[in-house]
Amino acid sequence: FHSMTKAGGTSEITVSVSDEYPMISIAAMCENTNDCFVGLSGVNVTEGMVVYEPGLDAGSEENNESCDSVPGPFCIGKGNQFDRSRNGEGFIHIHRGIVGDGDLDKSLDWRN
Repeated sequence: FHSMTKAGGTSEITVSVSDEYPMISIAAMCENTNDCFVGLSGVNVTEGMVVYEPGLDAGSEENNESCDSVPGPFCIGKGNQFDRSRNGEGFIHIHRGIVGDGDLDKSLDWRN
């Protein structure tokens, strides 16, 4: 899966499973954020199953929306994209989305 889902859009992937391999695990970083991800671990898949997974905040960095710490296409050429604040919440929780507090444009928002 290699295409970008725009703010407000959805992505759909189709996976094949078998009796021998009935479970899936995935992990993906959300673009234009510093610590948002989606993930599934050992989900037992059944035919026709649909999974809605919210964006999660890793809690590892401050959500300041600064291009100094956000990799992704929106920040190319802005800030250094590699500074890590390391002063996040300290726990995983539902991500707040992009609210336009820093360098990121509110149009990038994808609230859960």
